Amino acid sequence: MEKAKLMQLEIEKKRRLPKRVKDSINTNIFENLLAAVIIMAYLCAINITYYNVNDSTFEECMKYFALGIIVVTVISFEISYRKNSVKFAFISIELLLCAILSLYIPYIYIHTTDYLRYSIMILPAILIVYYAIKSLIIFKQEQFQYRNNLSDVKEIVKDSENTSYIDEDSRKIYKEKTVQEEVIRKEIIKNQDLRKKNRLKRKQGKEV
Repeated sequence: MEKAKLMQLEIEKKRRLPKRVKDSINTNIFENLLAAVIIMAYLCAINITYYNVNDSTFEECMKYFALGIIVVTVISFEISYRKNSVKFAFISIELLLCAILSLYIPYIYIHTTDYLRYSIMILPAILIVYYAIKSLIIFKQEQFQYRNNLSDVKEIVKDSENTSYIDEDSRKIYKEKTVQEEVIRKEIIKNQDLRKKNRLKRKQGKEV
């Protein structure tokens, strides 16, 4: 009982995230922020290029931009495949969407309305909000998984405690039955000895 309470107190203390869990969270957030920096830098480079070159040169530059982001996307998918990582797979999908967008940017920037072009240009600002929310979700998810594992340990402790009570009751019942059986056995032996003595007395009386 006391041991179980001490274990539960220890678990409660460990609800604070240990260094290894914090390091894991920081690594996950860093990798996502790195992807965010790559995408935002890519989109900003496109905007800067658009305002500093003519339309034909911009279309030519976009071919190289698109090729570059596709190479990065393929590398990211390869990493996710080799590591069997859902996290890298999700980042790879984000890069793939960016690569697909690159194919339409020359048309959007040159042949569509200013409203649509400005909507695409402010994507880096939108991505800041997106990745901030994503980082918060990663933190909360890791925190929930860690504390959920602690809850599972607590349930195991409770089950062990209940099992020990059951075992203790079983031992008590067994001991009581053993004592009762011993008393009955002694009573039977006593009665048998008494009957033997009575038979012996009756036999001696007949002989006299």
